[in-house]
Amino acid sequence: MLMARVRKIMLADVPTLKKEAKIEDAAKLLSKNDVGCVVIVEGKKPIGIVTELDLIRKVISKGQGMKGPAAGIMTSSLVSMNPNMKLDEALKIIDTKRFRKYPVVENGELIGLVTKRDIVNAISENVRFHRNIQNVVLVLFVLFEFFVFVLYKYLYMYIPFGGGL
Repeated sequence: MLMARVRKIMLADVPTLKKEAKIEDAAKLLSKNDVGCVVIVEGKKPIGIVTELDLIRKVISKGQGMKGPAAGIMTSSLVSMNPNMKLDEALKIIDTKRFRKYPVVENGELIGLVTKRDIVNAISENVRFHRNIQNVVLVLFVLFEFFVFVLYKYLYMYIPFGGGL
């Protein structure tokens, strides 16, 4: 079975901000996209991520102003994925790291973003597809058995077996 790769399911248009951006810029960008995060970059290299949860936990709940640097609230212990990584490998990373969003990095540059939900859904669809194939094979096998055990005895009378006539 060929397992799909991260490249096939990643979001290529990733919302990004430079590390000098303000928290307010991150909040505005978060409100304009459905991704739920903004990747903080230095050039094209991802150095951190700001999620909606970061905004709530580190800004709103602590009463910190929106004028500070976004880099001050970002999660900088980034775990990235390779675009050629198989989805089952990506799932192992998710199981151990427990993040919800993963930058996809190739040659040190951000090229996409993949979420836990994207990976789980893609694997589910793959499993569903294979289950449907198994069901078709099972039906074909049952039809074959029907032919052999039920119809064969009727056809037996009409099949010449060589012997003397």
